[in-house]
Amino acid sequence: MLPKSYIILKWTVYALATLLLFCLQYLVLGQVRVMGLAPFVYPILPAVVASYEGPRRGAVFGLILGLVCDQLTVGPFEGFYTLLFTLIALLSALVGENLLSPGFLCALTVSAMAMLLTNGGRILVELLRGNTHLVLMGRIALIETLITLPALLAVLPLYRVIHLRCASDY
Repeated sequence: MLPKSYIILKWTVYALATLLLFCLQYLVLGQVRVMGLAPFVYPILPAVVASYEGPRRGAVFGLILGLVCDQLTVGPFEGFYTLLFTLIALLSALVGENLLSPGFLCALTVSAMAMLLTNGGRILVELLRGNTHLVLMGRIALIETLITLPALLAVLPLYRVIHLRCASDY
């Protein structure tokens, strides 16, 4: 068992790295437009962390990140990102523990899954509200996913270094 100070340090470093990625989203990626859409990196953050850290710690990370995103961004309903990011983290942890070894292929898989769940959730909410523009919503979801996945090249190395430098069983 590691001292609590080590655990606190590890998650503080994760929090600082996440803050850096939030700045990347807001200052850089939020300004990039492809067919009128900007990349949306937030869903891939809990996916990558959970693939390394497992279901319990990953779900807590996803829950906290979701709470922050619900305060900073507009979702289809209040609490959308909190619920969604927790689910994404749990599923990503299962993929990272049972199907693929954590690394680039696993991160790409869970990131694509995270974008699919995020956009699928948005589409589902819109369909429940009576919006029938399914083809348009699907096109937007596909474009957003394709322009977001390259951001994994910034996210993965950052989280991977933190995980490897602070790796332990606790």
